[in-house]
Amino acid sequence: SECECIGHFKLLFSLLRVHGAGQVQQLALEVVNIVTSNQDCVNNIAEAIVLSNLLALLHSLPSSRQLVLETLYALTSNTKIVKEAMLKGALIYLLDMFCNSTHPQVRSQTAELFAKMTTDKLVGPKVRIILMKFLPSVFMDAMRDNPEAAVHIFEGTHENPELIWNDNSREKVSTTIREMMLEYFKLQRDNPDINWKLPEDFAVIYGEAEGELSVGGVFLRIFIAQPAWVLRKPREFLIALLEKFTELLEKNNPHGETLETITTATVCLFSAQPQLADQVPPLGHLPKILQAMNHKNNAIPKSAMRVIHMLSDNELCVRSMAVLETIGPLMNGMKKRSDNVGIACEALNRIFQKEQNDLVVQALKADLVPYLLKLLEGVGLENLESPSATKAQIVKALKSMSRSLQYGEQVNEILSQSSIWSAFKDQKHDLFISETQTAGYLTGPGVAGYLTAGRPSSVMPNVPPPVDHEAGDIG
Repeated sequence: SECECIGHFKLLFSLLRVHGAGQVQQLALEVVNIVTSNQDCVNNIAEAIVLSNLLALLHSLPSSRQLVLETLYALTSNTKIVKEAMLKGALIYLLDMFCNSTHPQVRSQTAELFAKMTTDKLVGPKVRIILMKFLPSVFMDAMRDNPEAAVHIFEGTHENPELIWNDNSREKVSTTIREMMLEYFKLQRDNPDINWKLPEDFAVIYGEAEGELSVGGVFLRIFIAQPAWVLRKPREFLIALLEKFTELLEKNNPHGETLETITTATVCLFSAQPQLADQVPPLGHLPKILQAMNHKNNAIPKSAMRVIHMLSDNELCVRSMAVLETIGPLMNGMKKRSDNVGIACEALNRIFQKEQNDLVVQALKADLVPYLLKLLEGVGLENLESPSATKAQIVKALKSMSRSLQYGEQVNEILSQSSIWSAFKDQKHDLFISETQTAGYLTGPGVAGYLTAGRPSSVMPNVPPPVDHEAGDIG
């Protein structure tokens, strides 16, 4: 039985090193393959530290590659063996199989083996980190989900938000791996005890993405052009994007183009996947974004206002805004960036439709009502393309505030003293809004926020959007 081999694995594995005697190597390999079905044997192989002899066969005995891979797959159920495999060059041998083998089955078996190694609780994360020095992370996910697909992706040409890959990057990766594997194979043939490790100065080698701004594994330039792209990990991307965004907002002089790109990508993400805005309050970035509207560098309030404009359509975000300092910073932003008054007024309209009394209190304390009435007169709207649409937003915002059960009277008192308000309050303003990009927000019922204009290819969420039952949202 298999157990009779226990204690003899050093001898058995040494037969795998008898170069030039392929028959002996093949027979020894077949025995090793059979005993891997026995857990005691696997544990004993782990103790024997003999893996280098098996790994070298991937290069020296091409006819047996599939059997070697099958054997390794069985052995890597043992964490100690995964650890030893890493030390003895398994990753460089296997990368060579995945990238350079001409046998489709060998390549997909290799992908399966990588997927198994990366799921090891102790060593798996380190395996993945090393693999990502050679291949974009998309490949590791594809190996886990569909090994054959990973091979097809490798052989294809791609330019999408999550992968830039072409003939040049493929050639560069394949050649580098082949050279590193051959160099290590020679060293290991002379000294089976030698360990493999990446050179300290080793940099990521797939170079086609150079010059691309990437956050959370997503190329922002391409994402902005294709916001409907179905992201593999939208939440992880959201977190990475907000981290980067708030980091830039806190700088005195952030790089202008980088800030613009990050801001636009954030807006695109919330526009394409509105349900992701639900994640923002617990992540803790909202106070920083709101405070950024007070920043001296006026590029920063502009970026913050663009993102707040998107978040203002989300019920959970507005509830969070109610317990944070929101209205004062938003007014400061409007005063600093008169060209952004339009989106700020639309944000205010959405915010006040959500009937959060604390925000009406903030508005009264910050003298928002007199400020908005001044804008209604046209003062401060000179830089806008569509002042009439902005006035319509202001009227709707003021009406929502005036309906507040607790503070509506105070709002109405201020409005009643305004001659400009009496001229505007009874006009029907929806017609003015139809030209704006987000017209859908202002004409439909409570869920109109999900029917934004101008985005026919938007990504559908996996779950229906929440139905908003707030009376103030009924147009």
